[in-house]
Amino acid sequence: MKFNKLFYFLIMSLIVLPILQIYASTDPILITYSSNIQNVVFDGKWTNQIEWKASSDNMFSYDNDETVIHLRTAHHENFIYVFVDPITDHTLDYKMDKSIICFDGKNNKNMVPDKDDYCFSVLLGEKQGKIQQGLDDSKYKVTNNSEFIAISSVSDENDRYTKIPHPSYEFKIPIELLNRSDNYGFYLSVYDASLDKYYSWPKNSTQQNSSDIPLPSQWGDIVSPDKSLPELNLPILIFTASIFTIILIQLKIKTRIFDSFKF
Repeated sequence: MKFNKLFYFLIMSLIVLPILQIYASTDPILITYSSNIQNVVFDGKWTNQIEWKASSDNMFSYDNDETVIHLRTAHHENFIYVFVDPITDHTLDYKMDKSIICFDGKNNKNMVPDKDDYCFSVLLGEKQGKIQQGLDDSKYKVTNNSEFIAISSVSDENDRYTKIPHPSYEFKIPIELLNRSDNYGFYLSVYDASLDKYYSWPKNSTQQNSSDIPLPSQWGDIVSPDKSLPELNLPILIFTASIFTIILIQLKIKTRIFDSFKF
């Protein structure tokens, strides 16, 4: 009996541990706070060379560095800003090249997408992208939000990394969709139509086709290291501070009354 348990434990270790090690080795995306990011002009590209400078930069390389994608992320007040820049895709396939970014609002790494999981996508040349929300049954439904922006265009001489034209993608995501948190599940996918190939982060969760979005359990993390995300609205902060001040005053008054009765 003991031998059977030991054998089962060894087998499970050989199967599970390598999987856990793969996911543990994926460093999170670090998102930064930027008050300047609200000045982004949403035209689907670097409008000028400093436009996305005040954001965190993550570079991903594939195919022995033949394919390189830059991911820029920042947050300010009620929005998360994302710029996807696949700088080595020099073939321009309009309405075919595509970028998808996904957020798990609770980062619970579910085996099926639920209502806290959102994917945002846009095709090259589109002026408005699409929002998909999880449905608890491995499917997504298309939904809308008036403040959501996703737009794609072809880069020009203002691109920070290369002057060669290539697809680029800009997103402005309302935080209210995701719930306010300093740690979300996160997934990125870029489709190069000329190669009929998907490039993803985490790299071990690559799509196989347009409807094959990996499960949230396979996504990585996007983290606010200084806890500046979630940002709270100023009225909420003022209200909270006022309540805290009132409580302190009441406690001080009660303390004085109590001390006055001491002999």
